Amino acid sequence: MATVTAISTKGGGGGKSTLNYVGRDDKTENGRWVTALGCTLPTAYDEFKNTKQLYKKTGGIQYYHFVQSHPKGYDISPELAHKIAVEFSEKAFKGFECVVATHTDADHIHSHIVFNSVSFEDGHKYHSNKFTLNGLRELSDEICIKYGVDTLDKPDLKRHTNGITTGEYRTAMKGQSWKMDLMNTIDLVMKQARSQKDFCRLMKSKGYSIRWEEQRKYITYTCPNGMKCRDNKLHEDRYRKEKMQREFEIRRNEASLTRERREGVRYKSGNARVRQQLESADSFKHADSKYSVGDISLSGRADAKGRYKLSAQSDRGGTSAGALGAEECITTTDLTGWETERAILFADETARRMGAQADHKNVGSDNSFADGLGDIAFGLGALAEMTEDEPDDEYYPTSKRKQLAKEIKHKEELGLKM
Repeated sequence: MATVTAISTKGGGGGKSTLNYVGRDDKTENGRWVTALGCTLPTAYDEFKNTKQLYKKTGGIQYYHFVQSHPKGYDISPELAHKIAVEFSEKAFKGFECVVATHTDADHIHSHIVFNSVSFEDGHKYHSNKFTLNGLRELSDEICIKYGVDTLDKPDLKRHTNGITTGEYRTAMKGQSWKMDLMNTIDLVMKQARSQKDFCRLMKSKGYSIRWEEQRKYITYTCPNGMKCRDNKLHEDRYRKEKMQREFEIRRNEASLTRERREGVRYKSGNARVRQQLESADSFKHADSKYSVGDISLSGRADAKGRYKLSAQSDRGGTSAGALGAEECITTTDLTGWETERAILFADETARRMGAQADHKNVGSDNSFADGLGDIAFGLGALAEMTEDEPDDEYYPTSKRKQLAKEIKHKEELGLKM
């Protein structure tokens, strides 16, 4: 598919040099693949400026620049690529003076889209953020499908290209951007890490060293190639230290609540109501499974003081017990940008726990019914620890680890293999 990328326009003035660059003859086959919408190419810059002066909106961002790129080696004709880019621009930036230029001089065909920040129709200014960029990519996909152009499940640049510089974009499209590799690695690790310590360990296993100190304002990464990068240079707020710290705080709280629920079942296993406890454990299992992205949706409401809040809802109805935290609802300040990765983490751990539970039931199927109930009740507690690859001091204080060791020994005496 054509990956839509936002190019930073900081330091680009009014866009004159950008317009001159995208329309160069040596890149567009002597201007064959250049189309102006709502303006004419030779005078596009002057028309951009006149529109802003007409509506008295000459401050702020002067123009926007996007690139619609097809993967390296993908077989698409310049004519079709340009047609898709023009249709995309007509629908996405209607009412704005726009220049579409398809470049054929690189090993991947791509189209530059440069348009005025102020509409010539009604004078409103265009505003771009990560949410509008997602919408643009969805529109691009729809148009590509319409013309029979294949879509890719995992575009090389993913969503990280929001706001990158032109130089970084060109490097990334050649598959040589160490900064893109760093962000991709962080994203992958955030689907696996339960804590800051866990995150640093996993990043180290992938060749990255991290300087993350409480007294320092930034997280500093050292990449396998020796390049260093601060968190504030990674284009999105969610990579910032404060967002990462808040995310791990949420994960720690949720992991603690999940363990408490399962321990509540385990310590009541000797009660005559053991069957009811097992049924409660099943309800926990279903609640945990709602961490999966497909089961969770966000709804918002304002309280009496006008503060907007979000709550996590399951598609099956009701509030998800663990989807976004222990509270019934969360304020927007609790959104870290890592909600999807957190959902994947907990969904994976839930799947492992459920699989271990099924294996344990199969092993104990030859026991008597009464013995089986006791084993399963104790086994539910053991399953909590199965979700953790290695005990973490942040999760297990010394007293807790000693208690855990005693419980494991007791379970092994009962014939439970740990």
